Amino acid sequence: AKLAESATAADRIFVTLLNDVKELWTTHAQLIIDIRDLEKDLRRVPVLDLSIPSAVLVGSPNVGKSSLVRAISTGVPEVQDYPFTTKNMTMGHVTRSNSPADPVVCQVMDTPGLLPRPDAERNEMELLTLASVQFLPTTIVFVLDLSGLAGPKSSTHAQLLIRQELRERFSERPWVDVLSKADLEREELSEEDMALLPTDALPVSCATGEGVAELSARLAAVIQRHDPSAIPG
Repeated sequence: AKLAESATAADRIFVTLLNDVKELWTTHAQLIIDIRDLEKDLRRVPVLDLSIPSAVLVGSPNVGKSSLVRAISTGVPEVQDYPFTTKNMTMGHVTRSNSPADPVVCQVMDTPGLLPRPDAERNEMELLTLASVQFLPTTIVFVLDLSGLAGPKSSTHAQLLIRQELRERFSERPWVDVLSKADLEREELSEEDMALLPTDALPVSCATGEGVAELSARLAAVIQRHDPSAIPG
């Protein structure tokens, strides 16, 4: 409009542009709405700093992954006792002594729970978890709850089947096994489940603090073993 020869010409240019915008909206309204919704979704996706080592907490629904993220990092995911509480990725940072002033050991991500079923039957939340493991350079922290209180979809047997599946699919990944809710009594396991149970899993209780510091230390050790330059001195 500043280049118009007169006010009348400027008005004509403005009306023309306004009509163009109206036509664009009329023709592509749904596309514009979809782009706006996509922008909102992308704003909720955590940004992964690829220069910092990362760990992803994986396991069945309601086994305590979100509580562990709260305990060992700066992340604050929603924590409730029902399946699929975690509907998005939540990220936090682990430091040497859980102090923001200390060097960051790694980023940790809380993920939606997995059920023991084929990928074709898994929902979008489960596929999001698998994608985070498959396409990001992460250490896998597999969380098991042996209390028998995680719900029928997260029975101990179901959890162990998922662990077995992921261990085979991602055999080359750095891996840490965690037994959550260590303050609770364990249910009795069958011989089959005992055979699938990892022998070096770290017991951790977010309620009492047992194993929390040890988990951070084990993460640092595993990450440094696979990439000695990853952990700041």
